[in-house]
Amino acid sequence: MTGVILTARGAFDARVDLSGVLPGAEGDLAKRPIPYGGRVVELGELFDVSGSGAERLTIEAGDARLDGVGAGLTKGEIVVRGDVGARLGRKMSGGVISVKGSAGAFAASEMSGGKIAIGGDAGERLGAADDGSRRGMSGGVVIVGGSAGARAGERLRGGVVVIEGDAGKDAAADLIAGTLAVGGRLAGSAGRGMKRGTLFLRAAEGLSGGFRDAGEHDLVLLRVLVRRSAELAAFLGPEVTRARRFAGDLYAGGKGEALIVAPSGRM
Repeated sequence: MTGVILTARGAFDARVDLSGVLPGAEGDLAKRPIPYGGRVVELGELFDVSGSGAERLTIEAGDARLDGVGAGLTKGEIVVRGDVGARLGRKMSGGVISVKGSAGAFAASEMSGGKIAIGGDAGERLGAADDGSRRGMSGGVVIVGGSAGARAGERLRGGVVVIEGDAGKDAAADLIAGTLAVGGRLAGSAGRGMKRGTLFLRAAEGLSGGFRDAGEHDLVLLRVLVRRSAELAAFLGPEVTRARRFAGDLYAGGKGEALIVAPSGRM
């Protein structure tokens, strides 16, 4: 079953809000009203709608002006063959989103379940609280193949975020719970105001000044995580046993930790 396929009829000259355009949506999808710039149009005016099936929605040749892709997703799969705009997977609670390109700001904002895989980069505030909210991502898994912008994981409350590249300034700011792994460099002030939770890093450079070196440890936790999470197993490596631990943010009375782990698991 190929599922439903959306193919753009032409270039967009304004932003397109695809919130609510989901696998299994009831009614004639081509007639669904969507915001387009300052007006509302039917989806079929912008996209050819083909295929059938309730479990999968594919967007051919994505575009950085496609906002709200997968927002509110509870089940099924969305595949985007290209880039997307802001608020990818906002408040999703289940299902899978796969983006072959990059994503804009607020990807996975307030997400509570499911999985998002972004092949390229992610914009600022990945997995963070949305504007006017105090709750960041609380569950699910996000994998970013490239780098992420500023404030990734801000107010994170749960779930797993893996950034294979670099993270912008203030990553994990005010993090409350959950796990953020960064395979590249930190731009600075990472973990500022962090209360609890865990950062997995390749180096300590870029951590907030409120973190203190607690030495190298043999952590059973690492082996447990490898067994329980395929995403963290891929990041940590199958033989990981030791990590250098930094506690913080002590300036905020936090009880979080940053674990410095080499790809091989050896310091």
